[in-house]
Amino acid sequence: MTDIEQAGCSEKIRVLLADDHPLIRRGIRNTLALAEDMDVVGEAVDGSQAKRMSCQMRPDVLLLDLNMPGPSPFETAAYLRENCPTVKILVLTAYDDDAYVRGLAAGGVAGYVLKDETEETVARAIRAVVAGGTWFSGPVVEKLGQMKAEESPLTDREREVLALMARGWENREIAEELCLEDQTVRNYVSSIYGKLEVSSRVEAAIWARERGIGVQ
Repeated sequence: MTDIEQAGCSEKIRVLLADDHPLIRRGIRNTLALAEDMDVVGEAVDGSQAKRMSCQMRPDVLLLDLNMPGPSPFETAAYLRENCPTVKILVLTAYDDDAYVRGLAAGGVAGYVLKDETEETVARAIRAVVAGGTWFSGPVVEKLGQMKAEESPLTDREREVLALMARGWENREIAEELCLEDQTVRNYVSSIYGKLEVSSRVEAAIWARERGIGVQ
């Protein structure tokens, strides 16, 4: 029995498309129409719509493009993780930049599929994440392996401080949140600068966000 025949014994997989290009959406929709176990239940054209429709419609999978107007994919992933945790996010994009891969993997997306994959691969990726697994294209897996091999120079406490810095918190606010003395926080910030070889909060925040640290 094929994957499609097996899925036919149960309810169809509900997919929400999020891409701001009509031709791309049409192509994806036509591709998924060939899979008898899937149903495209809606189409979003920007990040705000993707967030709203995901929580309203509760699809099984949000097929998310990275470059759309509105909230960033990092914000969308964080919002859905908090407000609609049952919606699996499967990124479908032409981009495999380190910042995207690192940040979104850390943000809890279920998969990251490159648009040069075959049509059947996209369908298999959707089935995999719905079944509770993950699916990452080969080049993305290689990047994740390289990133995992890069040991963070920061301690756990320094990462906590950096995460709050990346959210724009001042030292006083960080001290109150983590129950630390102001001077202790200043010492952590100084240590973070030294280890990351940066000289400002902005540079530290960029380093953090590229690695999914402090993403809300």
